[in-house]
Amino acid sequence: MKIRIDIEYKGSEYYGWQKQSSGNTIQNEVEMALKKITLEKINVIGSGRTDSGVHATNQVATFNLNKIINLKGLIIKLNKELPSDIRIKSYKQVSNNFHPQHSAKNKTYIYKIKNKQIETVFEKGLVFYYKKPLDYKKMLKVSHYFIGEKNFKNYCKTGYSGESTIRFIQDIKIYKKGNYINIKITGNGFLRGMVRLLVGAMLSYSNGKITLKDVKDSLGSSLKKLPINYSVPAHGLFLTKVKY
Repeated sequence: MKIRIDIEYKGSEYYGWQKQSSGNTIQNEVEMALKKITLEKINVIGSGRTDSGVHATNQVATFNLNKIINLKGLIIKLNKELPSDIRIKSYKQVSNNFHPQHSAKNKTYIYKIKNKQIETVFEKGLVFYYKKPLDYKKMLKVSHYFIGEKNFKNYCKTGYSGESTIRFIQDIKIYKKGNYINIKITGNGFLRGMVRLLVGAMLSYSNGKITLKDVKDSLGSSLKKLPINYSVPAHGLFLTKVKY
């Protein structure tokens, strides 16, 4: 039987979602907990990677069980076994055709900024404190350049080994309330570090470090690199939705 789980986690203490040799990950924690409970070696597949330090309010993953089991009881035990910064929010049995990554229509990330006013102890590690003034209207203006199907080669961290750097950004919304700015980005997929580099470009344009022409050229046929390729810190980023 194939099980879908929706997971929330605080990524501060982890090296991202996907298992790796360099440090502990969310996937690793979930698989270890499942093995302890079921005595099976279980492979958990996520909807995609989240980088080291990135959080999720709704990551989607699947795994297969070789025997019929009480799912409600399994999830209760799983949440007891997992660290306090990882929680299974919901679960259900799905068809074998369902794939958390390939079946996804789009994903939504939110980047959280607190501007000029330092974060409180309750926000630390969950919001990016940016002390320089930000121009909301300029950020909104430059964000429009990223919407649509484009080659985001200049908005990808080095080391990406995929075949294509073309992605389709469906929507970008920027919400401002007092000292808080939330940037919501929805697309059919994201390159490694892409959201953080897009947000970094918005901040760089707001502060006059790059121009609209720089951004246009970085996405055009010449794929000219930005004068400054600024990646905002991981701790302000949240995976919030995977749509199927």
